[in-house]
Amino acid sequence: MLFIVIASILIVAAGIYCVIATRNLIRVLIALEIVSKAVILLLLLGGLVSGRMDLAQSFIVTVIIIEVVVTAVGAAIAIAIHEHTGSLDISLLTKKKEGINAE
Repeated sequence: MLFIVIASILIVAAGIYCVIATRNLIRVLIALEIVSKAVILLLLLGGLVSGRMDLAQSFIVTVIIIEVVVTAVGAAIAIAIHEHTGSLDISLLTKKKEGINAE
C-alpha cells in the first residue's frame, strides 16, 4: 500500500510540474488528466484500507465522469483559442490581453 501512496505522490508531482513548465494548452489538459489519475489511485487505496470498495468505486466513477467533462470543456476552449489566436501558447494570450488593455 505504501507503493500506491508513493506512486500517487510522484504522479501528482509530475502532473503539477507539467502544468507549471509548459505553455501549451493541450499539454496542460494532459497534465490535469495525469493528476486526476493519481486521485483515482488514492481513492482506490482509501477503499482498500477502509474495506468500503463499493463506495470507493462509486467515487472513482464520479471522478472519471467529472474528468471527461473537464477535458471536453478544456478542449473546446483550446480549439476556440487556437481559432482566435492561431496558437495554443499561453504567453500569447497574456500579450493579447495586455494589447487590448493598452488600447
